This record gives sequence, C-alpha cells and structure tokens, in this order.
Amino acid sequence: MSSIIADILRSANSIVQGHLVTIREFFQKPVTEQYPDERLPRMEGYRGHPTLLVEPETGRPKCTACGACARACPNNAIELEGMKAEDGRRLPAKYRLDMTRCLVCNLCVEACPFDALAMSREYELVSWDREGLILDMPDLLRAGAKEQGLTYPLPVKAPVVEKEGEKA
Repeated sequence: MSSIIADILRSANSIVQGHLVTIREFFQKPVTEQYPDERLPRMEGYRGHPTLLVEPETGRPKCTACGACARACPNNAIELEGMKAEDGRRLPAKYRLDMTRCLVCNLCVEACPFDALAMSREYELVSWDREGLILDMPDLLRAGAKEQGLTYPLPVKAPVVEKEGEKA
C-alpha cells in the first residue's frame, strides 16, 4: 500500500513541476522572429551552396574547368564541361550543381586549386520542383559575385569562347 501512495506522490510532484515550468514560461517575453520581415543573423561558420567566383577585372569565372571539384563531390552533384577561350585559357562551358544531391560538405571548395569556388551564405533555396534546385553557371556566378560584393553580370565585355577541340 505504501508503494502505491509513493507512486501517486511522485506522479503528482511530476505534474506540478511540469505545470510550474509552463507557468514560468508563460510570463517570459516571446522570442518570435517575424520572418521574412525580420531575419536572424547567420552564424559565422554557416555555409550555403557552392558558388563560382568571378575575376573582377575581366568578368570571367575563376574556374579553369579542371574538374577537381566534380571528382571531389561524393554524390556527383557537379556536372562540368570545359572549353578554350581565344587567349587559350580554359573556361567552363557548362557548370551545373544539383542541389537535390549536394551535401553542402565543402569538399568541392577545398579541392579547387584555383580558389574558384566558395560557399554562399544563402539559405533560402526553395522550389516547387526539382528543376528549380538545379543551379546552372549563371546562377552560380551571380551567387559568387554576390559573395564577393559584386553585381553579375559585370560591366565588362565577355570573352569570345569556342568549344574545346574546335577552331574558329
């Protein structure tokens, strides 16, 4: 009989403690953010999706289409094709990032020997379909220029490029 009374007292004590927490929190000031009108500052180490960085002087992507990022990606989220510009420099002809597969692991950025990639600070990647989460080269360059404090496209003449293996 004493164990039943002890169980009832423990249960009552637990219920009273739970209600005290609820009452104490009821009188606290709420910390609701009115998103999207008010936005919380992002943490210093936050990283969004990978972006392509731009050379501010020329307006070209820093990427040389070496493919190190695509090889480093564990989910094969990066598609990359290269081409040669008039000056002989390699540039990406096609650069696609599939955010439905991207782990945001930063391995592509670390693998890039030319510092042509950076992680963005964007966190509002939403879409009604999968195609909206596949970022192509203009999207990545725009996000990269934003990370650099630039606007894309830059007000410089874009280089004339030809596909690799073709001559003008």
